[in-house]
Amino acid sequence: MPSDPSGMYRALSITPIETENAAPVIYELIGDSTEIGSADDNAIALSDPSVAPHHLAVRRDSGRDHLLVDLAARWRQRDRDWSEYRPGDAYWCPRHGSFAKLDRRAWCPQCRHRRGALWLMRPLQPGDSFDIGRAFRATYIVQTRAAETGADASEPAAVFPASAVFETKTSRRVSLPPDQTPIPSCPLPTDDSNLWRWQPEGTPFPIFMHQRVNLAVTQHARQNHEREVGGVLLGDVRRDEKNSLYLVVTHALPAEFANEARGHLTFTQNTWLKIHQTREAQYPDKAIVGWYHTHPGWTIFLSHWDLFIHQNFFKQPWQIALVIDPSLDRAGFFVWKGNQVDKPDAPVEPFRLAELDCWKDAARPRVRIKLIDAPAKEDR
Repeated sequence: MPSDPSGMYRALSITPIETENAAPVIYELIGDSTEIGSADDNAIALSDPSVAPHHLAVRRDSGRDHLLVDLAARWRQRDRDWSEYRPGDAYWCPRHGSFAKLDRRAWCPQCRHRRGALWLMRPLQPGDSFDIGRAFRATYIVQTRAAETGADASEPAAVFPASAVFETKTSRRVSLPPDQTPIPSCPLPTDDSNLWRWQPEGTPFPIFMHQRVNLAVTQHARQNHEREVGGVLLGDVRRDEKNSLYLVVTHALPAEFANEARGHLTFTQNTWLKIHQTREAQYPDKAIVGWYHTHPGWTIFLSHWDLFIHQNFFKQPWQIALVIDPSLDRAGFFVWKGNQVDKPDAPVEPFRLAELDCWKDAARPRVRIKLIDAPAKEDR
């Protein structure tokens, strides 16, 4: 990943507005200009008819990102969302140059007629959200990059996310009324021996994890003891007879093309694209129910960077985080409890990773013997 001279990770998190429980796609902002629109030559190309007249750009100026909006095109579409002045806004008219504020007609104060081009340049703050057409919503995120450390470092680099992002709270409910959610009702899968149940006292909902998931994340975690690796968890969200949520984790997808470092793991745009392509092709009926990553040699907890990822990209009340320390042969779940991640400093009831040797033995091909009726003995 190209390094930003400011030492900041700058990105747009773009989510489909009408898609239920859709995970965002992360587009890193690299360089001084990022074009956003429906054309294929844009840095961020979004395929929806409503995006075409809503071309945007993110411009880097004086060490700060600004959103560049074609106000004239927006007003022709009767879009007045950008008319309200905000401190820091600047405007540019091709005929008269830059100016601080619009006149009472909401136009260039020196133009006699509302015609031609008019541009708004608005400074972006971490956590700012805006719509791109009717189909997408973008959120601007900023994060200090973790310093790359050597393999012999004993602790990860300290990473502190922008406080404005963390202060954004949304209400989360664990028990949902049946008339307000598409989550289906199913009895608890207590009769499936392939599922291991995790439900310590005081946790908001049970998690059922398939044995194949424990095996997959264990294999991935043990592949590298020098840097963090991870991926996403797929599964089903259900309600029991009492209308309480529970989770069934059925598959794990590794995060390909991720930025793996000693102190943090970053899901890139290509990571999310690969995850969505694989899920849609192989597991279209499964939801992204959470994510997993490793802390090799650092014990099990959610760092500031981990919380940043979880609070921005895994916001649903049923989405979970699984942290694995392969050096301890242990892992632990972290879940939402109200508006906060429950006990991020240490897991509740960590569990042991899968015994890979036993799984290999269990996976050996078995020879099946077909029994046939023995020939009847001749009567003597």
